[in-house]
Amino acid sequence: MLQIIDGETYVNGIKMEIETIPVADIAKNLHYINEEITKKQNSVNRLLEQRDELIVHAFKHNFSAITLAKILNLTRQRIYDVLNKFGKEG
Repeated sequence: MLQIIDGETYVNGIKMEIETIPVADIAKNLHYINEEITKKQNSVNRLLEQRDELIVHAFKHNFSAITLAKILNLTRQRIYDVLNKFGKEG
């Protein structure tokens, strides 16, 4: 199992440089990495959905697009895109 922690590469818990991974283990490690990317991306997508729902909720409770943009370090256009996507009325 390939892991990268703080920029250091580990295979099965042993510190290793990518170039030294045995050829026989490359496919297995690529598969593992791809599964991890998919899991992490799914988590990020869920968080983004929750954030967007909270933007709509906040807007309904008198948070302005400017305030929300500042809180989230987003553009006002992104806030309006979210509001249009989910509907200002929820």
